[in-house]
Parts: sequence; C-alpha cells; structure tokens
Amino acid sequence: MTEEAKFAQHDRLVKIFLPIIPNWLKPNYLTFCRLILSPIVAILLVADYYRWALAIFIILALTDMFDGAIARLRNQITEWGKIWDPVADKLLIGFVIVLLLFEKNLALGLLILLLEFFFVLGAIVRMIKSSDAAEIKANIWGKIKMILQCTAAGLLILSVIVRLGFLESAAEIIFYISLGFASMSLIKHGI
Repeated sequence: MTEEAKFAQHDRLVKIFLPIIPNWLKPNYLTFCRLILSPIVAILLVADYYRWALAIFIILALTDMFDGAIARLRNQITEWGKIWDPVADKLLIGFVIVLLLFEKNLALGLLILLLEFFFVLGAIVRMIKSSDAAEIKANIWGKIKMILQCTAAGLLILSVIVRLGFLESAAEIIFYISLGFASMSLIKHGI
C-alpha cells in the first residue's frame, strides 16, 4: 500500500490546516473532548437549549473529522484512539437520535441504533478473535455514514430551532440514506 493510500480523502483538506494546529493538540484530546461533551449536548437538548446544543454538536462533529486526520498525518495513531473514537461518535449521534429522532420517527431511530449495536458487537467479536485493535477500523462506507448522520442530526436540531418542517424531513431522508452506507460498512467489516 502506498503512503498516500493510507490517508482518508478528507485528510488532504485537514492537511491544509495542519500548520496552524498546535503540536500539543493530540488527536486523543479531541476524541476525549467528544466523549465528555456529548452528554452536555444531551443535557442541553433536554433543557431546550437547542442553539447551544447545535453549536457544541457542530464543534464535536468537526473534532471527529480532525482527530483521525491529525493522527494519520502526524503518525499519532494510538490503540486508545482506535477504540474510543468510534465510541465517541456513537455517543454523539446516539443522544440526538434518542432525544429528537425517537420523538419524530421511532422506527427509524431504533433501526439506526440497532445497526450501531451490530457495529459495536462486530468490533468486540473481531477484537476478541484477533486480539488486535488495529483490525478494527473505519472504512469509507462508515466514514460516509458518519458524515450523513452528523448532517442529519445537525439538521434535526436546527429544525427544532427554526421550526421548518422541511428540515426535519430532510434529516429523516439523510438518516435513511445513512442506513445504506451503514449496511455496506457492516458488510465490509468496518465500524
């Protein structure tokens, strides 16, 4: 595999910003922030502080793009990051699904969570079989699924703020599309 092939497509975009990202900012710091701040998004949603929830959600969604890219570009990939990055992703999206999507479309929300459960279960099984966390990684299908889920979740929060029904409908459509990419990711053994 060539050196360039090891990098994800969006790494090229992040590479532009890499010189202004301080060296002390490790990818695991971003993942850890997503882990501890995702419950804050949930609390803000429950408390009806949707604008704050959306702002923090967008920042946390961006940390998902940056943490992996920085890790690959600076050769700072860790076993901790391989395990906790997908957990942080699932927490961030899961809170929005449970708190907002369940209210709008319970069947869709349950289907998404069921697929995410299979991702986690598959990762655990592969980890036990191979005893190597390097075997568990995102594939292009999973990355697209996460982008779609973040977009849909952000639109869902925004639809509550601006009260435009078409945003809610758009979010649901995007969530449905993400299910196709989630299925492909599962087939290709990614997370």
